[in-house]
Amino acid sequence: MKIIFFGSDGFSIKALESCLHAPGMELVLVATTPPKKKGRGLHLEPSTVFGYCKAKGIPVVEYPTLRDAKVAVEILALRPDIFVTASYGKLIPPALLEIPKYRLNVHPSLLPKYRGSAPIHWPILNGDKETGVSIIDIAEKLDAGDIYYQEKIPIDPRADAAQLASELARLSYGVLKKVLAQVKDGPLKGTPQNESEASLAPELSKKDGELSLTTMTAGEMDRKIRGLQPWPGAYCFVNNERIAILAAGLCEMTPAEKPGTLLAVEKDGSIHVATREGILRILKVKPEGKNEMAAADFVRGRRFQVKDLITA
Repeated sequence: MKIIFFGSDGFSIKALESCLHAPGMELVLVATTPPKKKGRGLHLEPSTVFGYCKAKGIPVVEYPTLRDAKVAVEILALRPDIFVTASYGKLIPPALLEIPKYRLNVHPSLLPKYRGSAPIHWPILNGDKETGVSIIDIAEKLDAGDIYYQEKIPIDPRADAAQLASELARLSYGVLKKVLAQVKDGPLKGTPQNESEASLAPELSKKDGELSLTTMTAGEMDRKIRGLQPWPGAYCFVNNERIAILAAGLCEMTPAEKPGTLLAVEKDGSIHVATREGILRILKVKPEGKNEMAAADFVRGRRFQVKDLITA
């Protein structure tokens, strides 16, 4: 059976490899997104999937849009049996979805929970205990197609979004391979999603990463710091200076001091800060325009003393 794969970022790679290694399947084309401007110099960089395919000699195209009639002709000529999408970043128009017999979307959440563009981040932000990978049909409504298969995993309580993404990508390899085996062996039947249980995982912005050492709890900030790594990242303001918080943890103590008070500067480079509820242990920071550094070096450089308020 012939597969056309649609993917763009690093999460896509394991699903792509699953298509390559699935018995009875032939990967005839990979479609990815065009290069994007990145970095300070805004240089055009191809997608992770494009680089992978070029290195492996896999046929790959960068479609600016899937609504071009020429795209439909090219895809139709390949006579695909299956579309597989994984973190592609573009909607496939209905006219193209009619071409293959099966349309499989690899989604890193336990649908109908966390439909949308940030399904890996929101379980951490919300303090969930588990997540997983769903293989669903591609429907006109976002992430609302019938569910073919799901697998759950527990969320490591100290994992950040980048680590969880890697774990879910590894899981997706085996999950997709199981579904492709079902496709080869016989008709694939899905289960409709329960719309009453649906929740959204909306796109994140830099503003979502703002922390308040005076009004938020330590737990809330810890989840944000982990859930927004590596992008958009978490930050706070110290005397109007924007400080990215790169790594943090929690202390099993209840502070008596005012939220925002510097409680301790540790030999391991961390600092302890009082919050509205609990103590936040900050390990690494990055002042705007500067290199990352130990949190202890930052407060020493700003001449903060224990018991000082480090934020307004």
